[in-house]
Amino acid sequence: MLLGLRELVLHPAAYVAHVPPNPAAVSEVLRASTIALFAMLGIECAMIPADRVRDPARTIPRATLTGTLLVALIYICISVIPMLLIPQPELVASNAPFADLFSRLLGSGSGRWVAAFVIISGLGALNGWTLILGQLTQTLAKHGSFPAALGKVNTHAAPARAFVLTGAAASLMLLMNYNQSMAGTFTFLSVVVTAANLPLYIACSLAVLVLWRRGELVLPGSRAWTWFAAALLATGYCIGVFIGVGTKSLLWAIALGAAGVPVHLWYRRRRANGSSDSTGRYSVAIREEP
Repeated sequence: MLLGLRELVLHPAAYVAHVPPNPAAVSEVLRASTIALFAMLGIECAMIPADRVRDPARTIPRATLTGTLLVALIYICISVIPMLLIPQPELVASNAPFADLFSRLLGSGSGRWVAAFVIISGLGALNGWTLILGQLTQTLAKHGSFPAALGKVNTHAAPARAFVLTGAAASLMLLMNYNQSMAGTFTFLSVVVTAANLPLYIACSLAVLVLWRRGELVLPGSRAWTWFAAALLATGYCIGVFIGVGTKSLLWAIALGAAGVPVHLWYRRRRANGSSDSTGRYSVAIREEP
């Protein structure tokens, strides 16, 4: 980002030559919004350590909002620089815009170093998502939505079976799209994952609107109107992303959601038949972390 800003300051005419000649169509903006939302997925994961955080009712919302705004600002600044410094035809055909940008500014060999650091960063993100998915699967198993075996942990207090399941599912989706280019595969998977998460986000936005209408959104002063406006904007944005995901990705997301319905109904039936504890939840034997 600093290198790009330096180039823009020293050569202000560089970005004027690469401005798109025609404005983007609405359909293109909607498709781009889908990829943009994928980069922000998981903001709700800050609630996972709620039982280990001091004053979670205040700390978690503040951390979520501050972190989201900070990351969005960094993403926007970083994404704009290649768009301004790389000619549009080259940018469209590029599979690694940042590596190409460094190659243009610092020489052909520098792009390889950027690609190496991107891989390292990607591995870190992959580790984080692997841990989150494992914890999420374990939590669902604790509440009876998944088989109890997925909630069990190994000698290191890690849900190993949940890690294997989520890793195998992700690998299967990659293998089913192996004939596409790397960029095409990433785009497809990101759009499918975004489409699969949209029902959660739009349901939460609509829930805020319903609570506001009922007068149950207990917030001081004008904060209730702030929440109402934010929920309204979020609902509209989610609808726009739904339109931009495309038919293929939307069908994949529906299929993934439908695949979990039989499992959910089966466990509901087991609980209804008396396989529940005194609290009404399905009883599972899980080793608790120390």
